[in-house]
Amino acid sequence: METLEVLKIQWIDSCASNMHWSLMEEFDGDIEPIKITSYGVFVQETDDCITIAQNYGNNPCQYCSLMTIPKGCIKEKKVIDELIIPQ
Repeated sequence: METLEVLKIQWIDSCASNMHWSLMEEFDGDIEPIKITSYGVFVQETDDCITIAQNYGNNPCQYCSLMTIPKGCIKEKKVIDELIIPQ
């Protein structure tokens, strides 16, 4: 019987500032990366990234809403459940 891992991934994402031109002396230093927690079914792992599916259908096995997270941004990865794939 085959199973799929359900992961909880805590990672750091980029943050954008305002979307208009600003003077350097106006920068107040309050832009910081965002702490994100994502949940999903494990799809693939490469040397650089992990891909999870935020939606999974089991008839037949299909994925939706894929998210690929660079490993350099991941702070913690934890298996929180396993799904049994019907035969």
